[in-house]
Amino acid sequence: MVVRYPAARHSARVHLVTPAIVERTVARRGVAGLLTPRERTVLEGIPAEGRRRDWLAGRVAAKRALRATCRRQHSAVPSYLAIEILNDADGAPYFTIDGRPELADRLDISIAHTDGAAVAAIADTLASGRVGVDIEITKPLSLALVRRVLQPTELERLDGSSNACPTPLEMWTAKEAAMKAARYLCNALRDVELSWNGTRTLHARVVGSDLPRAILVRQRCVGPYTIALAICPLCP
Repeated sequence: MVVRYPAARHSARVHLVTPAIVERTVARRGVAGLLTPRERTVLEGIPAEGRRRDWLAGRVAAKRALRATCRRQHSAVPSYLAIEILNDADGAPYFTIDGRPELADRLDISIAHTDGAAVAAIADTLASGRVGVDIEITKPLSLALVRRVLQPTELERLDGSSNACPTPLEMWTAKEAAMKAARYLCNALRDVELSWNGTRTLHARVVGSDLPRAILVRQRCVGPYTIALAICPLCP
């Protein structure tokens, strides 16, 4: 299912798959009808069942998002097996589509999963920038845990701001999504500094970077999930 962000000024597309959607998709097509041989090798090499389930959910979400993107562009919709999604040396996903090499250069992808559900975000890199996404089960998160990854300025806002502050879970997912969007600039949650003004929109920056604009972070609650989407502008 598509996750929509009202009044969002970007061209990112976010696709959510629940455990039930993944189960139906696998039952209908089979793993061999969803994953390429190299993807199946990766799946078979994951030792823990829960991690295999989450990894497969992420691939289903990403391939559905890419197919929907092609459909939206009124171009031929590739089969699941025509799409291959692997990970680079840093763990970031990348994709190829048979017969459409230009899409890999133009579109950016991010994947996140939790407890058998997954989201994938697709963005037009030139139009919007790089994309990051995170998903968590909506439940209370310890502020003490989040404080360990906050900058001093964020702690000051939490302790002294009269504006409505994001919840610990919202801050955590926002930082995760922003870190993925800015993956070539940082690799730790503490490197991402959030700011907010009482609305549902957060902004982030990478400490020490010279990004031309702030990273835009949007939050949505969909069913039992909290989903954060981040768009990082390209450096000049």
